[in-house]
Amino acid sequence: MMQLLKRFRSLLIVLLSLLMFNSFTACEKDDDNVEPEKIVTPDVPKKEEDNTDQSEEEGNITLYSVNGREIKKLKDYQIADSLLQLQKDSKKHQEIWSLISQIIPENHTKFFNEYMIFAGEGDGTAGYVVQTKEDLTQWQIGIAIDFAYEGGFNRDGELSYTIIHEFGHVVTLNNTQVDSKIAEENSKNYFPGEGEARDNSYVNALFQNYWKDIYNEFQEIGDDESKNEAFYEKYQDRFVTQYASTNPAEDIAEVFTHFAIFDKPTNNTIADQKIQLLYNYPELVELRNTIRNSLRIGTKSKSAPIIKVWKRGATFGKKGQKRS
Repeated sequence: MMQLLKRFRSLLIVLLSLLMFNSFTACEKDDDNVEPEKIVTPDVPKKEEDNTDQSEEEGNITLYSVNGREIKKLKDYQIADSLLQLQKDSKKHQEIWSLISQIIPENHTKFFNEYMIFAGEGDGTAGYVVQTKEDLTQWQIGIAIDFAYEGGFNRDGELSYTIIHEFGHVVTLNNTQVDSKIAEENSKNYFPGEGEARDNSYVNALFQNYWKDIYNEFQEIGDDESKNEAFYEKYQDRFVTQYASTNPAEDIAEVFTHFAIFDKPTNNTIADQKIQLLYNYPELVELRNTIRNSLRIGTKSKSAPIIKVWKRGATFGKKGQKRS
């Protein structure tokens, strides 16, 4: 019995010694501020991207890439149920693109790398262009599919007019016309927003001849629509449409459209002088002839669009990054 008690006592002493040692070493670690070992969890594998995406701009329906005359769907946007039929109707997307390809000469399609189908009912926009590269060598063209088929496809030549207007922006604002590297505070010429208009650019010629004397007055208008209206009424003979008075960049796009579609003006209003100005550029005259021939404008062909009045010409455009 005594032997058992001695053994039990020995075991108890050993256990107590071990407990004291562990307690001592734990305190030492706390005092040394040793960080506990970090738990590393593996990265969760990323899910494959869905073929739909939340639109950055309300109304976007389907985006295509452009390669010359060919388009390829890049993605469908998440849209309201009311727009699903417009998204699924790829034949209409292609029909619009076919008209764009008919109007824009092949040597100019190099400027386009994206084509957007969108719904314009939200803000009344029929079309737009926006640069996809900061150096202005690549652009996206967007067309409102609901307006393109309003009353029937290209009714009254409205879509043709819209396409020529948007093309006019790219003709007058691409990298050969505007230097995107120059900031507004360093610009000595007209600054449309994308950069400084080059000395020999079309828009700078229009600005120097027909905007410079009224530009300070124009800049004081801001977003006040009543002031916009008053400005247009005061200088109405300077503009081919009300929309042209939005700013010089919209003005030259409207002038280019009238230059391409209608006969050369014979009157001497400032609006007519702006159109006549473009006849001084042989490359623009050639471009005009190509567009007119492609649409059979000026012929007796039944397929030639009869374009009289652009409905959205009697509005003021928006001052944003996109050129409507």
